[in-house]
Amino acid sequence: MAASALLAALGSTAQAAGPGAAEGTRLPGVHVDRDTAKSSTVRAYWTPERRAEAMAHPADAGTAHESATRQKRTPTDGADLPDVSMSAGPTLPKGAAGDAERNARAAADDPELSRSLRTPFPHRSPWRQTGLLLFQQANGKPAQCTASVITHDNRSMLWTAAHCLYDKESGGWTKNSIFLPGSRGGDDPYGGWVKDYSVVPQQWIDEPDYRYADMGAMVVKKDAQRGYLQDEVGAYGYEFRSNSPDNDLVFSLGYPGRGYNRPDSDFSGEDQMYCAGDTVDASEWNPLDERLQMDCDMGGGASGGPMVKNLVSAPQIVGTNSHRNVDSSGNYTDNHLFSSEHGAQAAAVYQAVE
Repeated sequence: MAASALLAALGSTAQAAGPGAAEGTRLPGVHVDRDTAKSSTVRAYWTPERRAEAMAHPADAGTAHESATRQKRTPTDGADLPDVSMSAGPTLPKGAAGDAERNARAAADDPELSRSLRTPFPHRSPWRQTGLLLFQQANGKPAQCTASVITHDNRSMLWTAAHCLYDKESGGWTKNSIFLPGSRGGDDPYGGWVKDYSVVPQQWIDEPDYRYADMGAMVVKKDAQRGYLQDEVGAYGYEFRSNSPDNDLVFSLGYPGRGYNRPDSDFSGEDQMYCAGDTVDASEWNPLDERLQMDCDMGGGASGGPMVKNLVSAPQIVGTNSHRNVDSSGNYTDNHLFSSEHGAQAAAVYQAVE
């Protein structure tokens, strides 16, 4: 089904042909939600009071662990998904190359960093391609995630976690969504960009699968004054590959409101923070679990933030901050941060965006 047909009606679904997949295979389906609210209405919704409430409610996907029985019943077992490999380089706005080299060096000097630090220059490239994602949950509560600009011909596409776009527990699709790239301490140097439509894997709608399906795209509207988002701040590239959780020197960026084994006072939700290190296979013993795992203490609010390789030279998204291990009380139990595998499901979402 063509992308234009996807957007003709709220809640439509589609499948797309898979890049690098065997002939006759199909990528999994996706689900699309179009926001009909006017940009002025969305901007008016975000009063200082609602923003403060969103900061107090960072989105947190929790744990992905399920019983072995339920995993066997999951319809998106890795064996059922086609192998894919697709990639693109970043898009930098004019004059940003120097910023990327100068301002990422401070982080690159300490490549192994599991205790998150505040980003040195969030308003400059390559940090500014990541920003705060504010939204109203389906149950009416304001909340907060992280999202990043990802390169696309439409020059208006974000990459984030599916649970930041569709939250089954709160009742469905989020609304009044606005993206604040390069936000720092409550200052939004590049303005706010309002949702046009969102795309998540159909599997996330049917039965949330953290192993393969916790990623999504949000396309923002062209701004009357600033034009297209990608032209304004640039965009990360991407590398989506099946069965490839191992990546060297990955940076995880986010706006956490809490973290592992640290006081909440260390995390404001308004400050961009980062970790750095390698990603590894989250479950070598289970061939149906190809999640990415890295050591990083960022928690709720950092959800949807990118796992980016080659941050200094040619940043590409390889994963998305999704979830942590928690105990029965909802407390984080270790320093592992996970991303769903970015293979066929990620390719399906990306290809559904027009």
